[in-house]
Amino acid sequence: MADNGLRVSAADVFAYLGISAEADDVIERNVERQLKAADRFMQSAVSPDYPRGDPRAQELTVMIAAELYQNRGVLSAKAENAVRRIASDFMLQLRLEGSA
Repeated sequence: MADNGLRVSAADVFAYLGISAEADDVIERNVERQLKAADRFMQSAVSPDYPRGDPRAQELTVMIAAELYQNRGVLSAKAENAVRRIASDFMLQLRLEGSA
């Protein structure tokens, strides 16, 4: 697993989701991607230097990554709303940061 500068790992997200530690490469790559997006979300929502060692920040990062992973193929209206809310927040953050 690559060092992504986070204090949480794909293994933390796997545990949160109840996925076996021996997940295949595709699942691991997807979770790593979601974890990077969750970290950027936290940087924008909290601070670029948010306290990655704080258990609350770690839990939020894992929760966001898990939500993104679970809803990558949206099926239900509730999941779709959650993904739209996260996507809306991402877009707002990017606009405010001048990246969009």
